[in-house]
Amino acid sequence: MRHFPKMTILMFLVLGLAACQDSGSDGDVKAAADAAASDSARFDKEMSKKGCELLSPELVAATFDVPADELRQIKIMGCAYSWEGDEQTLEAGISMIRAYGREAGAASWFATATSSRTAEEMQAEMDKVAERLDESEQLDTELKKSTAKDLLKMAGSKAVTFEDVAGVGDEARVSDDGTVYVRVDNLTFMVNAYKGPTAPPPDFQGADLQQMAEIAKEHGAQWAIESAPQRKADGTRLAGAIVDAL
Repeated sequence: MRHFPKMTILMFLVLGLAACQDSGSDGDVKAAADAAASDSARFDKEMSKKGCELLSPELVAATFDVPADELRQIKIMGCAYSWEGDEQTLEAGISMIRAYGREAGAASWFATATSSRTAEEMQAEMDKVAERLDESEQLDTELKKSTAKDLLKMAGSKAVTFEDVAGVGDEARVSDDGTVYVRVDNLTFMVNAYKGPTAPPPDFQGADLQQMAEIAKEHGAQWAIESAPQRKADGTRLAGAIVDAL
């Protein structure tokens, strides 16, 4: 199963839902929310549907030296791949693909999306998103809204920080969980990748159901910390390969 860092899931909700709700703001924000590409834009709006073309099995295989025919493709929130080898696992994905009407719109979104936030600032954004969930037209069933709220609770109000990535697109930054945010002209997208040892299983011996849930949570958090450097390196590597193939 593809690994989605909890902070990445939270950013999907915060940035995606908030952008739709704020589309009536000033001109710059409206431009940033406009996904219909203009005549002068390099990429058109159809790019958002081309996740598995931007990230093909051949590109993943060449980047990480794995057999293309052994990759499992998952079309969810973009395009993702997984692979299992001898005590090795591969996860690679592209998501949040969007072509804006002009480069300024993409740059505006990128600046907002990659702004480091304190735990308090993240909590404030989470509270705003939670208030909007019930009114969201994107989440058109109670099950979807309930699932989104559960994701918010699961993520918690952890601070998020970003650092610049040189040599990838016009702008690129990587978050502390290894997610790489990229802008190329009027196109933006997010990349996650990891090739390395499979996560060790948590030790549930002697634990009841409640304890197992807490052990799993702590184990996942610890593995995220331990694997973050590799995720940053692999995500940056994959992001560069995607940009080079555009």
